[in-house]
Amino acid sequence: MTQREALRTLGAWGGAGILRVSGATTRLRFLHMERETAAVTKDKSVIYAMWHGRMWLLASRFPRRGVGVLVSLSEDGDVIARILSRLRLVPVRGSSSRGGDEALRELEKWVTDGRSAAITPDGPRGPRHVAHMGAVALAARTGKPIVPLGAAASPAWTLKSWDKFQVPKPGSRAVIAVGEPFYVPGSSDLEPWRSQLENALNAAQDEAEREVAR
Repeated sequence: MTQREALRTLGAWGGAGILRVSGATTRLRFLHMERETAAVTKDKSVIYAMWHGRMWLLASRFPRRGVGVLVSLSEDGDVIARILSRLRLVPVRGSSSRGGDEALRELEKWVTDGRSAAITPDGPRGPRHVAHMGAVALAARTGKPIVPLGAAASPAWTLKSWDKFQVPKPGSRAVIAVGEPFYVPGSSDLEPWRSQLENALNAAQDEAEREVAR
């Protein structure tokens, strides 16, 4: 094992451990979880969508394991993929800029086989809270519903990154809000559905932030 490989492995172990501790010390409430449960019961697999800047909370306390997660092909993505694997999530490598079509095909196989997937529609580099086409294209190809998720924690650190990445502080309160699942017709123009996804994610995010501020 090279020194670089060893550092990546160490970083993955450390990152997974920190996420587990963060999840265990966060007082989390789910809003409208019955929507997610009903969608999974009906369709067996779903497509979770969340904004990139709220990945920490969702990775540490994701409601279900074995979910395929689209992860960037960058070097940072290598470490993230290893962390997700240790959290019993399944990394699928690719992005909108490198290997995006291949990654979407892999996710399509994954979802068609009855396993759920998760996508950050504004990743990997933004613009923040602007949905790309990946999630709606996947929904159109598979016939599976998109489940929008919003997440917020207080108190939390907000990084000076393009996505204003949020890291819950130890002992914080947190809310994950589940939006209304929706389907994307396979033969339709995807732009209206992309816009609907963007609006649904913003609504779920706004609800989570309002609830955690109470």
